[in-house]
Amino acid sequence: MLQLEKLTLSLIARDRTSFIDGNQLYNDIICKLSHLHTFIFDIVTENVPIDKELLPTSDDVRRALIQRGYHVDCYIDYYIGDKGRCHIYSLPFTMEQMHIVTNNFPGGLFMSVRKLCVNDSLRPFEHDFFAHISRAFPLLNRLSIYNLNGQRKKLIDEQASSIIEFSYLLELHLTWAHIDYIQQFLFQSNTSLPCLNKLHAQYEDLITVTENFTSDAARANCAKLKHIIFDLIPVVYSENFYDYFPSM
Repeated sequence: MLQLEKLTLSLIARDRTSFIDGNQLYNDIICKLSHLHTFIFDIVTENVPIDKELLPTSDDVRRALIQRGYHVDCYIDYYIGDKGRCHIYSLPFTMEQMHIVTNNFPGGLFMSVRKLCVNDSLRPFEHDFFAHISRAFPLLNRLSIYNLNGQRKKLIDEQASSIIEFSYLLELHLTWAHIDYIQQFLFQSNTSLPCLNKLHAQYEDLITVTENFTSDAARANCAKLKHIIFDLIPVVYSENFYDYFPSM
């Protein structure tokens, strides 16, 4: 182990008394591996009790590594109940999957990432957030959304030019998302999904958003779907269902 030259670490730690930060990574890992020349990491520390008078900032968390020439980024979420979550990762990021990101994700360019989950229990994901995600992860194949907060900002006709494109997205998970996100992704006036193949969603939400599978608003993004996975399989499908999903 002491002769290790390359280390890739993907870790979620819960119920610690502090965030895993640059100081700990340097003192407990880098300093003890004298032959280490490549350290790739994606680390989340969550459910950490926080002292409101001593709130660490992102700069506090990454400073020790940046001062030593490492390229890293991080962001912090503070939740109701004096709990905190910190996500720190190395750059350039070379893993195919990144840990769950929230509204505070600072962005960047992550060409290697193919699978991503976004989750925020406090704030909704607005249209701009997904535009942010599409730019940061241009080769994304699979996206899962966990957010039960309805969107507060609705697009208007004048914003039609802000259509978001996920050019390579094959699979979309919306089972545990507010119905607003079905409209956000399936309406072609909001999002373009030219390769979408598999959708996870609630059947009743699909009925509502598509007006019982009659609205033209979502036809383009549904046309190539070959698989739809429902949490609860309906006893009887709408008579318009298979017309709306001709590739199934």
